[in-house]
Amino acid sequence: MFGLSKNKRNKNFLFSFLLCLSVFAPVFAQNSNSGVASVAFVQGAKAFSAGEWMSSIFQLRKAVSYDENNNAETWYMLIAAEMYAGEYKNAFQDCELYLRNFSDSPYSSYVLYHKGRALFFMGEYENSILVLSDFCHQYSDHEMYASALYWIAESFFAGYNYDEAKILYETVVNDYPDDAKAPAARFRIDTIAQSFREEKLLYLLKETGEEYLAAKEEYERQLKYAGAENSGEVRRRILDLQKNASELEKKVQELTEENSTLKAKLDEHQMQESEAKRQSDEFILELKRKAMQAQELLDGKNSTNSENAK
Repeated sequence: MFGLSKNKRNKNFLFSFLLCLSVFAPVFAQNSNSGVASVAFVQGAKAFSAGEWMSSIFQLRKAVSYDENNNAETWYMLIAAEMYAGEYKNAFQDCELYLRNFSDSPYSSYVLYHKGRALFFMGEYENSILVLSDFCHQYSDHEMYASALYWIAESFFAGYNYDEAKILYETVVNDYPDDAKAPAARFRIDTIAQSFREEKLLYLLKETGEEYLAAKEEYERQLKYAGAENSGEVRRRILDLQKNASELEKKVQELTEENSTLKAKLDEHQMQESEAKRQSDEFILELKRKAMQAQELLDGKNSTNSENAK
């Protein structure tokens, strides 16, 4: 729909964002009314590029505290660092502040998405569904749309609403097969299928056992009160019930075999998900390396400009 896959465009956006921040960091430092905010911003951006999330959060928090202009880009980088660090409560609070103060920012849609995810990781699944549904309603063509659907499904899944979750997982898999969340959505679909099969197995086992016990008790009761001459019909009923029990046991065996096959598929999906995570980690490392190279080039250019000015 958009030329590039959503996953690839998301990676390109993140790299471009980091590169722009590295390029314009000196400009920010020159225009800021506070030298403390300028230095803190540059240090926070470098820590972010290196994946040092807590250090980045500390410096960026200092930057927004001293910056009189309340720079939107600094706030967005702070929120992203908090999400990476797992500081979801702080990220949620900063998302609310950002959406109040920077509603016209080009990053406001991403902040709304992060707000919904922060609520999910805080265990507030119903609120997460509301926020992410609002995101999907406002930004139906957004590159994070499929990911938002996935996290809505995850909220339903966490609340044991498997029917609603399955519909959304299938939407991600069928409509956005190249999205980064598609493999995880497939895994969840198989997990739900396995859960349904296990429930059916338990039900059949329970029914089989109850029917057999009921037939046995009826047989013994008839023998006791009706005498041996009237027990023929009861014996025939017992045989019929035993036959039915055998058929149910056969169905249980078939479902057990299907369950084993499904488990093998789930294990295969887990391996694929691990491989996807490994590739994602490699991309992040490459992204950090490129960002650091951009910063080094920028530092060299600033040094040359300073010497030329002298």
